[in-house]
Formats: sequence, structure tokens, C-alpha cells
Amino acid sequence: MSSYSATISRSFRPSLLILALLLASCSSNFKHVNFDSREEKVYIDDLLSLRQQKNNFFKMNPESPLTSRQRAAFQHLNYYLPNLDLIFQVNLLKNPNPKRIGIGATGGETRPAEEYGEFQFQIDGKNLKLHIYKMLGDSSDELFVPFTDQTCGNTSYFGGRYIDMKENRSGIYTLDFNYAYNPYCAYNHNFSCPIVPKENHLDVPVKAGEMKYDDR
Repeated sequence: MSSYSATISRSFRPSLLILALLLASCSSNFKHVNFDSREEKVYIDDLLSLRQQKNNFFKMNPESPLTSRQRAAFQHLNYYLPNLDLIFQVNLLKNPNPKRIGIGATGGETRPAEEYGEFQFQIDGKNLKLHIYKMLGDSSDELFVPFTDQTCGNTSYFGGRYIDMKENRSGIYTLDFNYAYNPYCAYNHNFSCPIVPKENHLDVPVKAGEMKYDDR
């Protein structure tokens, strides 16, 4: 994860409710996270509250990626409706010998990273996987999950979106696409952002999380 996104990553994380729903073991590499009616309401309320906090950050905080002109006109970011079908409990398939690689960035530089492992899951019955990275130089327990999908360039940012996670000892994670967010270069070309590796393209539409930003 790049340094420019650290503030957002620290401030806007999935609710602890999701962590409480994880099971101690799993018979396959993934399963859907299920909610009863009370848990669903709490989850959606928390998600919408965090989205409003992020709107406030973008509008008011001096560390907002928006220019002063953009901030003056800013009303809100755009999101898909909460999609509970795109929340998974996944087993991390960790690389026994992580390979060091370089991930290109929109500013032309290459950022050192480590191929940490992968998640395997299904959307609409299609088998999918995402490679998980550690961006070297970031916090040692940060995991970086960038992806593109069939919505890119239409309803979501053409360059793809990111999900951030904290490494844990259990190897079981919540992959929640409702928390997928745009890199800062989606709002302001003065920022340089990691480019999503081509192997992390999902050949399905992922209609969850942040949509593309339009400041017109």
C-alpha cells in the first residue's frame, strides 16, 4: 500500500462485527459471510457511517486528495449499494517462499513489493483468485489487495480499486468488496498510484464499494 493512502486505510476499516463472524476453521478456501437481520442492520449502518466520514474527510481535511477547486464543489463520493453477497471468509494461501517483485506506478516509478499469497473464491459461480502483496517500506503487517474487474471504465474507476488488510496469525481473512476504494490518482493526477497487476483482473463485474469519481 502506498504512503498517500495510509490515512484513509487507517481511518476507514471494516467493522469489528465482520471479524466476530469468522469461524475458527473452514473446510474450503472460502465461504460467504452470513448475517441475521440484526447483524445486517449493524453492518450496513457501520458501512454508511464510514462512507459519510470519508466524505467529510475529502471535503474538509487538508490531507484530502482533492484540489481546492474540487473541495469547494465536492458533495459526496459515489458508491454501489451495500452488497452482502460480496463478503467472503477466505483462507490465505501463503507463498512458502515469497518472491520480491516490482509493481509499476502511474508516476512512472516501480515500487518494491512481495508476492505474499493469494485468495481463492467464487463470484456468480466463477472460480477467481486475487494475488496478495506486501508493499515493501509500508507497515510490516499491511497487506495490499488491488484488483480490476468488468466494471472498470464504466461504473468504477478505469484503473481499478484497492482493499487493505492487516496480516493475522490465523490465516483467515474477511474479503469485503464493499470496502474497495479508489486510489488517490482517481481524483487528482498529481498523485502516483500502484498499477493493478494484470493477474489481478477479475473477469466478472464487482458491483460493490466505491464507484468512479466525477467532479464535473
